[in-house]
Amino acid sequence: MEGDYVTVLQTMDLGLIAIAKSILEGSGIEYITLNENFGAIYNGFYSITGLIKIQVMGEQAEVATELLAELQANAAGHPRLND
Repeated sequence: MEGDYVTVLQTMDLGLIAIAKSILEGSGIEYITLNENFGAIYNGFYSITGLIKIQVMGEQAEVATELLAELQANAAGHPRLND
């Protein structure tokens, strides 16, 4: 998996994406986002392209997943974050 991008978070919640980015940046983990700006063009409508995804390089996926685990656990109990 080394050298490939791996999805570590996917959601429709822009707030959750912002927090996840901050966590990753603070830890020095580089990431890319997919579908993030599509909703801005189509008024928040993500159903066509799917969820917003944050991806990291394969060699950083385990660390990134651990860093985002608490964020995702908290989101699981919050209806707005589970759109």
